[in-house]
Amino acid sequence: MVNTTLRVEGSDLSAVRAFKNTVRQQLETRFKLDSDDLPSSIPVVACMLAPRFKHLKFIPDSKRESAYSHLDTLLLDESETLSVTDVGVETCETEQTGKDIGKKVRLELDFAELFGTHFESGQNKARGSTATEEARQYFLLPQIPTLDNPLQWWARNERRFPRLARLSKTYLAIPATSTPSERIFSLAGNTITRQRASLHPAHVDELIFLHENTKSKTKKVTEEEERDSE
Repeated sequence: MVNTTLRVEGSDLSAVRAFKNTVRQQLETRFKLDSDDLPSSIPVVACMLAPRFKHLKFIPDSKRESAYSHLDTLLLDESETLSVTDVGVETCETEQTGKDIGKKVRLELDFAELFGTHFESGQNKARGSTATEEARQYFLLPQIPTLDNPLQWWARNERRFPRLARLSKTYLAIPATSTPSERIFSLAGNTITRQRASLHPAHVDELIFLHENTKSKTKKVTEEEERDSE
């Protein structure tokens, strides 16, 4: 998809041609699109967990299948971290509530204590099947519009896809750009000058906090004044 969208055409101006080449080169370098590790890379996993881009139409079919297999592995690992109580609640909460869930959890715990490792090994297989089925159901759903917020979608569907929701909290929380943090470092550098080199770190944090919140408050007041003037 990258190569198709950014293909240099004969009718392109020199500036457009240079722009396309630069963007394509940066995408290939930063996201390692030609790398064998692409299916297991953080950006691709994050795209699979984003309902807007989960079908991965921007990478070759072979790598797409590898990416889906990698996600299955992550889900199996995620299942191992869930307790018997967690699994009991998650598989029942869409159909049962209250006393029914409590009975289910107590039964699971009783069986675990009675049969020990035999019950636990069976539960592990059941969890793996549930995790695979969860991924299959998720990918059968259509992609959401590009401008929709994926975090709001997960908030609404967390109970329906508990393991995928847990993974999404991990991967979608990773900033896609370092610009915000670099902006804060720049502000800190402007705050700690040669004349103010002895500022206490706590005071620096407070100054940065006040600076950022003063801007947002000023903007809000300005917008309210504009509405009042109208």
